[in-house]
Amino acid sequence: MYSYTRETLKIPSAEGGVDLDTWLYKPTGAAPFPLVVAGHGMTVIKDAGLASFGERWASDAGYASLIFDYRFFGESGGEPRNFVSLEKQLEDYKSVLKWARQRPDLFCNDKIVVMGSALSGISVSQLLLEDTSLAGGMAHCPMLDGYAVVASMPFNPRLFFWVIVDAIKGKFGLSPIFIQAIGRPGEFSFIRTPSAYPGFVAMFAQGRTPFTEAPNLINPRVCFEIMNARPGTLLREAHAPFLVVLSQEDDMLPVSIGRSVAAGAPDVVTLVEAPGGHFGVMRGGEGYDVNITAQIDFLKGLL
Repeated sequence: MYSYTRETLKIPSAEGGVDLDTWLYKPTGAAPFPLVVAGHGMTVIKDAGLASFGERWASDAGYASLIFDYRFFGESGGEPRNFVSLEKQLEDYKSVLKWARQRPDLFCNDKIVVMGSALSGISVSQLLLEDTSLAGGMAHCPMLDGYAVVASMPFNPRLFFWVIVDAIKGKFGLSPIFIQAIGRPGEFSFIRTPSAYPGFVAMFAQGRTPFTEAPNLINPRVCFEIMNARPGTLLREAHAPFLVVLSQEDDMLPVSIGRSVAAGAPDVVTLVEAPGGHFGVMRGGEGYDVNITAQIDFLKGLL
């Protein structure tokens, strides 16, 4: 077991004058350290549950980590606030990776792992296809095939209307429309599965801001971007191993899609299934121990 420190950094993004608010966890011992670079899920922030992972990667595996808020979220800069863009989130991962690689005295450039949660599984998968220098990737309850996920959802005509309107505004360079991101069953929102609202409440309870005080907004145009994001179908071509942890009772991202993606890339993907629902892999959930143990074992195996 290692002790560790945490400090907050401002890492420049690809957008001039806009920084990414980032936690740096460092284990005790001599640098350079192996490193995990981690982004959060769709409209979550790093303060909503990711601290427990940075702590365990450091204390149990001896890894440093850079855990960041995307532009437009949390303590990072950028306007408009709460704007979800897979393209810009991937850019933010690349900005943090670039910053880390410029510091070989602090981080081992041949031992960098990217980590994602839920929607950021798309970014992690894409990085494993593009970046030949990564040592590996990890994701829990990840989206890997956006088209398959959207196709699995019940058709919601009201949501579809706003997706179309917002997408048209985007084509003309107009400001996005925002709707409620997470709701209870029956409420109008982007996601309203039974586990969604209580799951977000539980995650945000691990940080400083309760979910009832969070913006809870999303630009519906992102639905089209999600539908076109299918990097999981190409993972057999990935340049590094990928740990995928699924929740067996996930009601947001069907476990069958994750299993299918893993089956298509058996030489790349290590599949672990945890008990419980989508949020069970977070601290306090019934799948957390399975999840964090798999992550620690995966990270140690790369050393």
